[in-house]
Amino acid sequence: MPPDLTDEQREQAVATANLVAASMARLNREHGKAAVLEAMRLISSAMESDQWRKDVGQALIDNGKILPE
Repeated sequence: MPPDLTDEQREQAVATANLVAASMARLNREHGKAAVLEAMRLISSAMESDQWRKDVGQALIDNGKILPE
């Protein structure tokens, strides 16, 4: 279930997601999957707690459940 966000929060989330997705796509195109995975590890290490990492991971898993294969 998506979180309740204000219009401004949702707009900022979408803008940030677009920047990250474009950067990851470029990184993958120019340097491959290993570089993308390393970037994800570095992002994970910047998170302040294991719970935050688990929440982000769960959001990724949940999103995968609603996407067509």
